[in-house]
Amino acid sequence: MKISEVAERSGVPASTLRYYERLGILAAHRSPNGYRDFDNDHLERLDFIASAKRLGLELPEIRRLLDLADDGTCTGVKAALQPLLAEQVAAVEQQLSILVRLQEQLHSAQVHVDGCPDSDDPCRSECAFKVFAGTVATEG
Repeated sequence: MKISEVAERSGVPASTLRYYERLGILAAHRSPNGYRDFDNDHLERLDFIASAKRLGLELPEIRRLLDLADDGTCTGVKAALQPLLAEQVAAVEQQLSILVRLQEQLHSAQVHVDGCPDSDDPCRSECAFKVFAGTVATEG
């Protein structure tokens, strides 16, 4: 397959395929005329890369896993992948915790704003943005 066909079949732009090649995570065969030549193994490799990226892994980590998959065993890939996934789970849990706190603050601000009387006067100190601005800044 030529690079355009691989790009179409995988959904990975040709520029990204070339970038992966420069990084050494995707090695295309070269035909006598110098064109890149890909096969189904390359598509499987691209599926692996895409799956790892969806899990939040960075390209250096993905390259290490691919090197292990190329030269090692499933057990080796599993052993390398487990701590990476554990780190991702911990990071997501931390992000969720932050989002839950933000959600609580937003609900509280919404209740506060809903309870404020309508007025044509300038906004006073009990305005939600003034009351909650200090809370958000000190909790970050």
